Amino acid sequence: MRKRSGRPPRFAAVPNETVDDANSLDLEALGLLTVVLRHRDGYEITLPEIAEKYGYGRDGLAGAWGLLQVARYIIKVKIQWARDNQWSTEVVVYDTPATDDEVQELLSSIAGEDNVRVAKLEPPTKTARERAAKHAAKVEAKRKAKPERRKVDFDVPGQSTGESGRGRGRRDGGEHQGSGGAAPAAPAQPPRKSAAPKKSAAKKEPGRRLTQAEATAVKLVETAFPAELQLPSYRPPVLRDAILEALSARPPEVVVERVKRRWWKHGYEEAAMPGGKGIGSAIGVAVALVRPSVDCPDPMCEDGVVLDTGAPCRACEQRKEDRRGPVPAQRGGSDEGQGDGAPAPRRWKCRSCHTLGKSGIEAPEDGLCGPCRKEEQEAAAAVAAARERMAEADARRERLAREQWIELVEDAYSEHAERERDAAEERERREAEEQRKLRDAEERRRIQEQIARENPELLAYSQTA
Repeated sequence: MRKRSGRPPRFAAVPNETVDDANSLDLEALGLLTVVLRHRDGYEITLPEIAEKYGYGRDGLAGAWGLLQVARYIIKVKIQWARDNQWSTEVVVYDTPATDDEVQELLSSIAGEDNVRVAKLEPPTKTARERAAKHAAKVEAKRKAKPERRKVDFDVPGQSTGESGRGRGRRDGGEHQGSGGAAPAAPAQPPRKSAAPKKSAAKKEPGRRLTQAEATAVKLVETAFPAELQLPSYRPPVLRDAILEALSARPPEVVVERVKRRWWKHGYEEAAMPGGKGIGSAIGVAVALVRPSVDCPDPMCEDGVVLDTGAPCRACEQRKEDRRGPVPAQRGGSDEGQGDGAPAPRRWKCRSCHTLGKSGIEAPEDGLCGPCRKEEQEAAAAVAAARERMAEADARRERLAREQWIELVEDAYSEHAERERDAAEERERREAEEQRKLRDAEERRRIQEQIARENPELLAYSQTA
């Protein structure tokens, strides 16, 4: 991200109203604003470099950056260039919150520059707005609760009146009285009671109470830890702090997905399985599952995927390519069996995802890492189930075809038998008709012969004589 100055440079001076803006900024955001104001125009702002220089975590600075953007000390502008249609992000820094008129004037000024096609304002993320609202509510709650929780308004034995609450009130009237030594009433106070508040305050400082929202988010993340990890019933401060650090820059849902993804991707699931190498420290593994990654300079990168676009992170892809290269030989003397100048032994690589295996561990016979082996087994099981279903479908189709063929043959036989029966009946009918005709002809002949015998005088008139 390239920086622009929203107003003429005023060196690195921060206005008093900005320093006093506790509702919008915390000390980390105020320090980050000072660092960004100090640089000139054209400075390439990279949060990891600033964090490394000042000893801060990258995700923590990302949260401070969100506070500055919500309060309009920082304005992010997305610019599309007319030459190649590519987008870039420029950051405009203000020493006091930018007004609406200044933002509109800024967008108009950038849009009027050469080679600029589109210039639009990039609003703060939902996480940044929620963080800013939570910070403002926290500051307001502490401001309202300040009179009720002030309990140091008494003389502490062994201290001067100028160091106690009442001593500060009397110092305006007499400074020499407070600096003279212990108060006269100090020995009258029991030393055991005076030491108790200090001891209890020292114990409560590292373990602050979580807000209701923080407790809900931490509980949601804790439910994502697998049961095979066998975490203790209590949560140590190191794990709680790691969860809170992760939640400071990511929503709880993203942290939950991070825990589930790293559990199998980093090989912990395979190590916890029966016969695996086991897990040495459950708390250490839990911290590794939840803590933010510090390898990538992109604050929106989540284990190789950019959250706002969903595209693979280019920096992570380049780092993977670099890791796939040969491992250089160690400095100093050569190891046994390698010879002088021989390259160091290379770690085995998964033949499916090309992930490098752990050093000192021989490659498995199938050449696959745990997740790829699981995927291959699931794929083989799915193929076997599909083949079984296809075989059952083929057998069912063959049985249905056989039944249909048998039914077709039976229908043909039935039709043929019916035709044969009709033909036989037709033959019998014709034969019966022929027999009937023969009988009728024989009967006429007999009657004619009888008539001729009985009446011979009629023969002269008969047409059949």
